Amino acid sequence: MKQSHLTWLILTTLLSACCTLECIAPVDRNIKPYGAHWIKEGMTKESRLDDTLACGSGRTEYVLFSDEKINTAKQSEDPNDIKGYLRLRDYWGQCMHNKGYVYLEHCDTRCQYP
Repeated sequence: MKQSHLTWLILTTLLSACCTLECIAPVDRNIKPYGAHWIKEGMTKESRLDDTLACGSGRTEYVLFSDEKINTAKQSEDPNDIKGYLRLRDYWGQCMHNKGYVYLEHCDTRCQYP
């Protein structure tokens, strides 16, 4: 009997905490991948995927790079792969910008995702 009361108390507390957090800062339940935020006039989902690939990422809305590319971008003083990835992502973003894309902070229908 004590265990069921304790379980009920824990569940109630967790639910209350979630509700409180939602009231403080609404949770965005419609999160889009980073690549989907890049838009330009006249683009299609397919043309953006082609440009994403041309700029060095995989042909996906998620900006991803192979381990080999990340290791190549990594510098000797980097403690892990994160800085190598960020260098590649910055290069990718500059490439997309050069192709006429702009980053849209909050996706809307222009993001064309999914």
